[in-house]
Amino acid sequence: MATRKTTNSGVRRIGFRPSLVVSLTAMILALCASSLAQPYTTLHEFGGGPDDGYNPYAPVIMDPNGVLYGTTFYGGNSNTCSGVGCGEVFQLVPPAQPGGTWTHSAIYEFRDGKDGCCPYSTLTLDRKGRLYGVANSLFRLTRPAKQGAMWHYRDLYDLTNGFYPTTPLLIDGAGALYGVSQQGGNPACGSYGCGAVLQFVPTKKGPWIENVLYEFSGAADGAFPSALVMDETGTLYGVASRGGIVAPNCSGGCGTVFKLEPQPDGTWAYSVRYSFTGTHDKSPYSLVQGTDGNFYGLAVRGQYGSEVFKLTPHRRGLWTESLVHRFGTQNRPADYCGYPATYLTTGPNGVLYGAIFGDIDLYFGALFQISPATGNGKGSWTYTTLWDFNESGPGLNPNGILLGPDGALYGTLNGGDSDGGSVFQLTLPSQAPWPPVDFCY
Repeated sequence: MATRKTTNSGVRRIGFRPSLVVSLTAMILALCASSLAQPYTTLHEFGGGPDDGYNPYAPVIMDPNGVLYGTTFYGGNSNTCSGVGCGEVFQLVPPAQPGGTWTHSAIYEFRDGKDGCCPYSTLTLDRKGRLYGVANSLFRLTRPAKQGAMWHYRDLYDLTNGFYPTTPLLIDGAGALYGVSQQGGNPACGSYGCGAVLQFVPTKKGPWIENVLYEFSGAADGAFPSALVMDETGTLYGVASRGGIVAPNCSGGCGTVFKLEPQPDGTWAYSVRYSFTGTHDKSPYSLVQGTDGNFYGLAVRGQYGSEVFKLTPHRRGLWTESLVHRFGTQNRPADYCGYPATYLTTGPNGVLYGAIFGDIDLYFGALFQISPATGNGKGSWTYTTLWDFNESGPGLNPNGILLGPDGALYGTLNGGDSDGGSVFQLTLPSQAPWPPVDFCY
């Protein structure tokens, strides 16, 4: 009977230690989690009813601690506004550790007859952490002494003279607020007026003081202002969607870009810096100032399209305009079936970010990025779809976006008729790349 001879023959037997197995498993799981990490996160879904809103109509803002604040048009106290609620102001507190759950709470609920209904505004934050917004009136919310209680509401100014400021409101070092009203004032544009630029000055007691800094006439100066920007000197810049140069395809005027500069005697000097011609673009409806000192905005292009334009200021003379990106063509829908971009904001290194609202039936909206040319900056801008809600979901109709200090985008979804909307976070491609594909029915 043969006997098997066992020998080491210089070969070491390797034993697997449990700790090594655990470490390897953890490493593999971490790599898998990293590769499968989703760039899009829903921070809160609105359901309506007490302590929750429904249908946000405006983007969120963020305080220095990373807390998000926003408004919803409906929801909140269900005993008001025919049982659907008159809207709320909410906050979302970030988790103590990355990847945790954000904490949502209603910090004020509107009650119709007492304080108005249905806030549609983007909020404005002052240096003391107080919030300002617009419902039926201009209001302010102050943090309560007791944690968890509703914030204190103060009616600052009742909007009863036909001017209704759009937001976000701008705030200066003295605490005065600035905004534009697309209606009211000069009746040359019709029964609703041509619009105005407004200033609201704080008082120690009683209502704030409203000053009309400029009232549009509908002529060469413009009409129906729709956006306002303030630089570090307190000078105001904005766009008016009508007035200015009259052309065959914009009989009411093609729109203007204006400047309002404070004077030593307390008055404001108005001037038109650029007039749209209607040759390829008209009716500007958004304006932001880039880190390069230039201004960027959105305008209508032809019958179906829209565009992102750039305005370069000059010390003497009028400004010059150039095209950054075109959505669609002048007479044929292309990108996103002709749905126009609805929101624009700036980021570092000259990058622009924006949103397309879409609709609730065919196209659910998108988030995009437009990057300037590298090197001498004379090349073409690069357009990238960051997120397409038709293709990737969830939800629909982004109202706008905020670029957080962590490099992520934050925003709200209106939800349309399908749901109550939500608040989301989108990690940018440089941190978590993914290959979006443009989608269009």
